[in-house]
Amino acid sequence: MKLKGKAVLITGGGSGLGRETALTFAREGARIGVNDIRPESAHNVVTEVGRLGGEAIALVADVSQSAAVKKIVGDFVAKFGTIDVLINNAGIGRAERFPEATAEMSDEIWHEMLAIHLDGTFYCTREALKVMIPKKSGRIINLGSVAGTTGLAGSSHYCAAKGGIIAFTKSVAREVIPYGILVNCIAPGFIETPMTAVLRDEIRQLAVALTPLGRFGEAREIAAAALFLASDDGSYMVGQVLSPNGGFAM
Repeated sequence: MKLKGKAVLITGGGSGLGRETALTFAREGARIGVNDIRPESAHNVVTEVGRLGGEAIALVADVSQSAAVKKIVGDFVAKFGTIDVLINNAGIGRAERFPEATAEMSDEIWHEMLAIHLDGTFYCTREALKVMIPKKSGRIINLGSVAGTTGLAGSSHYCAAKGGIIAFTKSVAREVIPYGILVNCIAPGFIETPMTAVLRDEIRQLAVALTPLGRFGEAREIAAAALFLASDDGSYMVGQVLSPNGGFAM
């Protein structure tokens, strides 16, 4: 039980990597806050955690909205008394038309992508730090991507958002380490999730061909990396980017 009694808030926890991380952490004894913009998804994961014998609460909100984030963090702390681990996982993925993607991208699509990833990560981190700094402990795990380390054609907005999260991670890690707060990032490669399930066949085939391991990763493999960073096993990790990607980026 590596996280026994720990209060863990996971954004975008209603499906994919967030759901798998919630279930993995619940098995390790954590109390979970499942944030999602979709009420049914959040409540479904809370039910799944309950079946494992764990404790969870659904926190429905759009993390790109500052006031909404302030409310869910307040509700989370009111329920569990503190926040020990924040996982900034909420995000969207959209591959635009290649090669004209950037030249034809609208302001709305660009801003939506950055708002959910970058603004959401900032808003949630800011509120969590207000709880973590006074108690001088905490873990923050941000979800980046190989898109932010290598760049992917047709997704300049997504790459910019994920690259920004990586830089944000390193800056905040230096800022708050004096308070005993460890901030790190996970930059997955191509993982089997509902978000990647909609990729066109030719894109999937290309991604597999460019991955030396020859397959998409599984959500459990990313959840395991998150568990490492959230538990005592990751106690010497500060400002790092773990990238389970099957060799896509080395």
